[in-house]
Amino acid sequence: MQWRTIDTDTESRTGVAPVCDNQHTGLDYNGSEPDPHGVYDCCPHPHIETYMEDNAERLAALLTELDAGPCL
Repeated sequence: MQWRTIDTDTESRTGVAPVCDNQHTGLDYNGSEPDPHGVYDCCPHPHIETYMEDNAERLAALLTELDAGPCL
């Protein structure tokens, strides 16, 4: 499973989530292009907050390397 960094409520890329398989096309809710680091209704869970961008990058890389995924 691939993981990515995501923007969180802190308005910075401090979270991680599984990569979404859907194409986010068209305009976003505010009329701009979809953000590749944004989270949309179709995006899978879990979303994990790390509170630091460096930690989020490291965690996303590690989870991807380990092929980690949520329990179903």
